[in-house]
Amino acid sequence: MTDPEQLTRALCARLRTVSDGWHIDVCQRTGSTNSDLLALRGDDRRVLCALEQTAGRGRRGRDWTSAAGDSLTFSLRIRFSGRADRLAGLSLAVGVVLAEALQQRGVDGLALKWPNDLMRVRDGVPGKLGGVLIELLPASTHVDVVIGVGLNLAPPPPGDYAHPPVALFAGPPAEDDWLATAGDLIAALIEALPRFADSGFAGFATRWEGFNLHAGRQVLVLGEQTTSEGRCVGVDVDGALRLERDGVVSRVLSGDVTLRAANPA
Repeated sequence: MTDPEQLTRALCARLRTVSDGWHIDVCQRTGSTNSDLLALRGDDRRVLCALEQTAGRGRRGRDWTSAAGDSLTFSLRIRFSGRADRLAGLSLAVGVVLAEALQQRGVDGLALKWPNDLMRVRDGVPGKLGGVLIELLPASTHVDVVIGVGLNLAPPPPGDYAHPPVALFAGPPAEDDWLATAGDLIAALIEALPRFADSGFAGFATRWEGFNLHAGRQVLVLGEQTTSEGRCVGVDVDGALRLERDGVVSRVLSGDVTLRAANPA
């Protein structure tokens, strides 16, 4: 693949119509794009893509590493005014934006697994295509937010995965495919973030339901010390999962929990 400086120029050219005020970079190798952007100061809006990531993070302390060409890994940093609690459901909204952008690229079988996994269903079997990691730096008048995205472009090597991985391509994509995928996803997020700032997750909730992997299914919610079970009846306007059991609907906030089907097909 072309050197990072040339990729940066090509990516900026693709994003020119939507990226005014954003600083965009592609690097060859880094530990974590999220960590790199968290370490910055100021209110600059930034996007950082890494061709290789050696210490990437997922939810619950899981690793997300990538070799050159195998994954699309990038982070965005943006400042929201107000308190951190108004950002409830942001990871779900990001999932909606990614799924819709990929759908427009002709990718089929897309689904979202609450709260932040991007899935792809092939022959009736869901596999993990990507994920979202949101990290916050709250202050008294604003919150700096880093949104990390990892997407399998090529099948990852064998390993101990929480969900069987799937990929967009059969092998590492050509440079044009990398640029087109990265450009479309980043452009969609840049355009969507102001809408989230205005309306919160409420403006995305109905669209999320259209991708809900577990809609109407019996699920288990596994926490550090507790397990709850119920029928998934969707999400609230703040992104909380709604579970129905014996006619009573309860809410589950994302926190440090894992969702899985109680009766896998």
